[in-house]
Amino acid sequence: MKRNKNFFGILIIFLGVFLVSFGGLTVKSFETENPWQILFWRQFFFSITIFIFLLTKYKRDIFKVLIKSSFVSLIMGCGLFFGFVGFVYSMLNTSVANVNFINTTQVIFLTIFSFIFLKEKINLITLISIIIAFIGIVIIFLNSLYVGDLKGNVIALAIPLCFAGVVIFVKKFPNCDLTLSGIIGSFFVMIYALFASEYIFISKHDFLLSIVAGVFQTGLPFIFLIIASKYISSSIIGLVMLLEALLGPAWAFIFIDDIPSINVFIGGSFILVGVTLKLYMSIYKNN
Repeated sequence: MKRNKNFFGILIIFLGVFLVSFGGLTVKSFETENPWQILFWRQFFFSITIFIFLLTKYKRDIFKVLIKSSFVSLIMGCGLFFGFVGFVYSMLNTSVANVNFINTTQVIFLTIFSFIFLKEKINLITLISIIIAFIGIVIIFLNSLYVGDLKGNVIALAIPLCFAGVVIFVKKFPNCDLTLSGIIGSFFVMIYALFASEYIFISKHDFLLSIVAGVFQTGLPFIFLIIASKYISSSIIGLVMLLEALLGPAWAFIFIDDIPSINVFIGGSFILVGVTLKLYMSIYKNN
């Protein structure tokens, strides 16, 4: 029975990672170059997807739950706001591979934040994994000075920082519903986008892409992540999510010829080795 639950958890998180791996390709396929237009409609359809999920979960109490959402949910929503914005902005300003590799470091930042805020210990192997991953980040950032995409990489770094911070709040306040924070974060994005963009309407092509981005590339994977966390450990989830760093650049290369320099892959290799080492030790420790 337990083995079946573990298999279901791995299967559903793999499906989520497969869907989310098309994120970079989707953002770069928009006709508009206005990030706030993309963000408004992407988060609009994301919110609808999450609201339907919450409606099936809470039924008639859905609005009571939304109204009574705690201050912690609000804080986590702010963190997700910056994560959502950072993803789109970084994808428009650097390669898909850069963003995907940098995004995998959220496991590393989560370890650091857990040490600082939750007083969790860091052993020698974990420290080595952190150092290896940071070597990779330094290589990617040094490369960005030559190719001119430093802005995109700096913004991309905000993604793992924000999501690692959100996970710390989830650990500290386990009774808070992350799905509520997802809607709150999306609501903030849409409000800000209305003020930041003079013209919010988009073409039919981009409208269809917004549905894909909001429902299939962010909404469903977000739900799958929450469901999978009930069946398998966060370490296994993190290990499966590393596939995004491999699949994302592959789709971008195949469909839009988005090819970063060799230094990005060298730096990305360091990051993946460091993150994999950290996740492997977490799984080993739990067994």
